[in-house]
This record gives sequence, C-alpha cells and structure tokens, in this order.
Amino acid sequence: MAQDAQSSDTLSEPRSSSPTPLLYSYHSSLDEQLLLRNAYGRILNNQNDTYLLPADNEEHRRLDLQHHLITLSLGGLYAAKDLVHRALWPRTDRTPSILDVGTGSGSWAVDMAIEFPYCDVVGVDLVPPRITGKLPPNCRFEIDDANLGFVHYKDAFDVVHARSISAGIRDYPQFLRELALVLRPGGVLLVGDGEMQLYDEDRQPLSYNPNSPGCSWTQKVFFSAYNAMKNRGGNIDSPSMSPQWLRAIDGLTDVGWHKIFIPIGPWRQFDAREATISELLRADCLKYISGLAPLLLSEGYLPESVDTLIREATTELRDLSVKLYSRWCFAWAVKK
Repeated sequence: MAQDAQSSDTLSEPRSSSPTPLLYSYHSSLDEQLLLRNAYGRILNNQNDTYLLPADNEEHRRLDLQHHLITLSLGGLYAAKDLVHRALWPRTDRTPSILDVGTGSGSWAVDMAIEFPYCDVVGVDLVPPRITGKLPPNCRFEIDDANLGFVHYKDAFDVVHARSISAGIRDYPQFLRELALVLRPGGVLLVGDGEMQLYDEDRQPLSYNPNSPGCSWTQKVFFSAYNAMKNRGGNIDSPSMSPQWLRAIDGLTDVGWHKIFIPIGPWRQFDAREATISELLRADCLKYISGLAPLLLSEGYLPESVDTLIREATTELRDLSVKLYSRWCFAWAVKK
C-alpha cells in the first residue's frame, strides 16, 4: 500500500481536527458501505455553514455517467498520458501508488486499478462509494475531508487525481499546495472540472446576467447555482484558474492545460462518438439540475421560482431548443 497511508481494514484512530468523526480504510462489503452511508452525507463546508449534498445511489449513478463521458472525451482515464505513464512505470524498489481525491462513485479509482494492476490505488471522499462488483485487490477507499489537508500522505503517491470537486473546496490554491506535498518527486498532479460558465453555439461565453435578452432557462439555473455555491465558499472558478495556481507552486514544473468544449445534447450533426458524448453530457446536466432544489432553496429562492427554473431548463435540454456548450478544463503538473 501507499507509503504513510492507513492500511488497516478496520476502524482506525480518527484525525483529531476532522469534522468527519471516523477515518476508515476498507475493502468493504455492500452492507458495510450502506451502514456507513446511513451515518454520513456528502458535506460542503465553509466557515459559516454546512450544506448536505446528495450521497445516494442516484448521485453516484450521475457520477458514473460523468466518468464515462469524460473518459470518452479525453480518450482515456487521464490527460498528460506520457507523464502519467512515466510516473507509474513499474519499478523494483517500491510499488507505484495513485490517490484519487473526491473519488465520488469510485469509478476512476477502480478503472485505474484495473489499468495499472501493479500499482496501489486509494480513493478518498467524505462518504464511501457504492461498489456493487468486486474491488480490484490493489484498490481501497478511505473517508476523509480534503479541506483538512493531507499531511498523513506526505510524499506517498506518484499520481494524484482530483476531478469535479471544486464546489466542496474552501481554498483551492491551498488545496493544490497540499496535493503537491503528497506527490513523490517526479509524480504527476491531475485536476479537472467543468465550468459553470456556459457557451453559445459559436463557443462564446454567455452573459452571467439572467435578465439579459435571450437568456435561456438553462443559463439561468446554472447562474443561480453558481452564485449559491460561490456564496457558500466553493471555488467554482477553479477550472479556468488551476494552471495559474499550479505555476505559482515552487515545487511543481511542466504545468499543462487541456480544454474541451462539449455540446450539451446532440443539437447538430455529429459523428457517432460526438453524438454519444453530447448525449451523455445532456443526461448528466439533466440529473445535475434535478438535484439543485435543496441548494437553491437554502439560498432563499422561493419554491415556485425553483420549480420554474428546474422545469423550464429541463424542458429546454430535452427539446434541444437551446444550443449550448460546456467547457471542461484539465490541468496537470509534475513535482520537481
């Protein structure tokens, strides 16, 4: 297992500063995972409040769908393929190791364990994933809060991956610095997320003014969610800012950035691959929008306004009456 990582399959000593009372390391059965799920929800913290995000089967199905569309879009599980392969090259002195922060449904961690069977893979999140099949023997999951840092993982991993978790991170530049400390020399840091900013059919950014002429309902609901998450301390702008923040970390080099525009739904003629990816993103967005009501209501939106936002945006996407792109940004760096 990864150096300095907890390796017990039983309950370990909790980290004293964590709001998550217990830290688990497990290859757990489905029943054990269900018991843990009853005890924990996915928590988005800021200094003033706590917002419970869905950590149920439906959310994990959405994350599985999102994992599939990102894998198709990248042509694999990760960007910077040459750097990743170099970092994970089999070696005789130790076992290469991979950390997936904010593992969600666990799909990326499991797939990496299959692709690199000679590596140890650890996924961490606030709640355990619901793994229905058999876990690869080189993969395990832990409960932990990324906002508390990873001093217990210092110099322990060759690849560190964090995707689609910016809404739950209080200080993303500090988070990146923590992840840099987790890497061994020569290790690769991979981060990625979709922007809350939407783009028109010419790939031009849409105005964030929901009262602007021609503003779609989909744009309005994304704008509302963006503001709500921003108010709660989420680093929603991290997708576009990550390369700049990575370059500011002295211990990192070879910073790179890859951005992908993905149509939300097949609103024009695509080849088979593009049509599949755009349809997957539309399904992902529909599921995402349908789960926004608790967040918007907690921000003071009236129930009837929330119902209208979600209903009309859902209708737009299902009918393909709007032609929108989402931009996904993937950044990476190597530890000196």
